[in-house]
Amino acid sequence: MTLEAGEKIQGENSGRTFTVKKRIGEGTQGEVYLVASGKGEYACKWYKPAQATEEQRAAIRGLVRSGPPRGAAGARFIWPLDLVTAPNSRLFGYIMKLIDTSRFAVLGEVQAGLKPPPSYRNLCIISYRLANSYRALHLNGYCYRDISDGNLMFDPATGDVLICDNDNVGVNRQSCSQVWGTMEFMAPELIVGRCDPSTETDLHSLAVLLFNLWCWHHPFHGEMEYNLRVWDIPAKKRIYGEDPVFIFDPKDGRNRPPPDPAYTTVVKRWESCPRLLQEIFIRAFTVGLKNPSQRVTEGEWQRAFLQLEDAIVLCLKCRAENFQEPAVPAKNCWHCHTPLPVHPRILIRGHAGDHYLVLSEGSSLLRRHFTRKIPEEDEGAILGRVTRHPDDPSLWGIRNLTQSSWLATLPDGRRIEIPPQKAVPLNPGIHLTVEGSEIEIAG
Repeated sequence: MTLEAGEKIQGENSGRTFTVKKRIGEGTQGEVYLVASGKGEYACKWYKPAQATEEQRAAIRGLVRSGPPRGAAGARFIWPLDLVTAPNSRLFGYIMKLIDTSRFAVLGEVQAGLKPPPSYRNLCIISYRLANSYRALHLNGYCYRDISDGNLMFDPATGDVLICDNDNVGVNRQSCSQVWGTMEFMAPELIVGRCDPSTETDLHSLAVLLFNLWCWHHPFHGEMEYNLRVWDIPAKKRIYGEDPVFIFDPKDGRNRPPPDPAYTTVVKRWESCPRLLQEIFIRAFTVGLKNPSQRVTEGEWQRAFLQLEDAIVLCLKCRAENFQEPAVPAKNCWHCHTPLPVHPRILIRGHAGDHYLVLSEGSSLLRRHFTRKIPEEDEGAILGRVTRHPDDPSLWGIRNLTQSSWLATLPDGRRIEIPPQKAVPLNPGIHLTVEGSEIEIAG
């Protein structure tokens, strides 16, 4: 049974009446409708008969009762708000927030040129927030079970993230599900039937999704997939489950990208990835492929993307974003090939571990650089900012934007205080003490 415009459906938990306005989409499990209640508009996912089981009904009730994870990480999930039913029908659905599709994009729209691609900085933010939200979900004892590019939406202009289709979320290793995932994103052990969905299989799916975001390609689509005559279920099981090989595996070259123009984009985007990110992807799709307990964790992804965000520099000629990497010598801009200047860096030794921040005009010291245990809404609190000297533009410094003085140790051993609103020069060898953390200006 489909819903008709003008039909009334009832919220089980809230008791609210929703009026169907129109159908706005369809998926494997059901159809999505625009509905209204009072002055508000919502989306309703209405299950198809085969999916409208009592197990699914109980699962939705449980999700409505528990709610999403707390904080900004949980708010990114388009979580079921209420189970809804229609008179004289055994079918049901659930209500969720309506997504502004003029603002938020799926990856396919970006790849097709229908929506603008995010900048490198926003790509780091999107990737961090994605890992951050799945970490919060897993810490709450849930597994997502269907991580894929179809369930992620993001704002290319801001890096804001939404995670859709949360009706298959379940308690890790306990609750049953009608959906085990999208095969392209499923862990090998799931595909060959060795286990049920879990947080460990989620970690594989997350790595595949992040690779898609950065390289616009599947990590196992290379020569082995290219040479198959038929792309059917047995073929997919072989490529994704029985014998998966990373296309950039440094030791196993069986599945390299073939010399075909269709693979040019993934090669170029892989080459533009910073070495830090390449190394993590290699670990995710080699060691982590066969050893679920050694997969890259959400926390590792988070730390990597924060570090990469702090390594972005602009080309002085074309203003394209580039990554300055500690172990890589000076290089040319990926866009216009102009040699990039090497910016000074600071090494922050804090409770969050060692962290490098590349310094350029406008670079900021943030609270997240110093400690892990802070509310998400305070992560971006600015403690200091790189500025030019007002009388000599060739001189640079870091201005103290906190309410307390910093302590600076000069190369000759002298110690001076840096009061609020004053700046310390960016001279190699200077050490700063900021809120209990040590900062070394590395040059």
